[in-house]
Amino acid sequence: MPSTMDAVLLLAWMERDEAVLWLRDHCWFDPQLTEAKAEEIWKVYRDRGNALPERIIEPPQRFPIPAAQRQLVLQFLARFRGPEVLDVIKVNPMDLVVYQRYVVTDRCDHHVQQPGVWARKFLVIDRPAANLPGRIENGILKFALPHAEHLIGIQPDGAFRIQQSDGYVALSEIGGRLLLKAGYHRSFAFARALMNEPDASEKCALFALTRSLPPDLAPNCPNQGLRTSVLGTRAPLLRDFFDRDLAMEVKLRKKIWEAHIQILPVDSP
Repeated sequence: MPSTMDAVLLLAWMERDEAVLWLRDHCWFDPQLTEAKAEEIWKVYRDRGNALPERIIEPPQRFPIPAAQRQLVLQFLARFRGPEVLDVIKVNPMDLVVYQRYVVTDRCDHHVQQPGVWARKFLVIDRPAANLPGRIENGILKFALPHAEHLIGIQPDGAFRIQQSDGYVALSEIGGRLLLKAGYHRSFAFARALMNEPDASEKCALFALTRSLPPDLAPNCPNQGLRTSVLGTRAPLLRDFFDRDLAMEVKLRKKIWEAHIQILPVDSP
């Protein structure tokens, strides 16, 4: 058996080819699924999603930020407020529209186990720098990354640096709805904790409200299927990840992330 991770796939909102790819190439089954079997599984979930009654989707209620969290919010906005980060709001994550169709529950467990209160896990101001072990293989410089949220930044002197992207959990507005833009694993972990502790005093979380949409949801994106789903009458919500009629628990083949740098000849313009 290969190394695997527990995950949840929101199959009810996946298109056929996307679902079959996830079930056959990214998931581990014993025996492995045929294409016909993967399509059969997907169709059961898809039919349930299509049978849902139309939803009246409105932006979640915004709650006052308690005094104990105001200093953190002020510190966060002092660092990030600008063209992209518009504000910090407090809402119930269960009511957010989602566009990402999977969560890795093992990654969610990691966030639960990290020290600190949820507010600081959501409004991350400084991400700790990680040591990135490097090696050279066949002329390719390879760096091991702890997770996928990295980018290559060009410095003013022309040097480049592999750096983590901003670590806060972010929302965007689309068609009068609030979309969970980034931070799916922390949002899922927080929502799951609430379900396991129904008497918990903290039922909402702090989110950065941002201006831009994910590229896949831009009006000029060549494939408008995802945008159509998010703006549809049965748009998926974070709470749907917890509905086993709509989302399937699976084991994903474990992946590691690397940055590869290579010098290659290219045609002169």
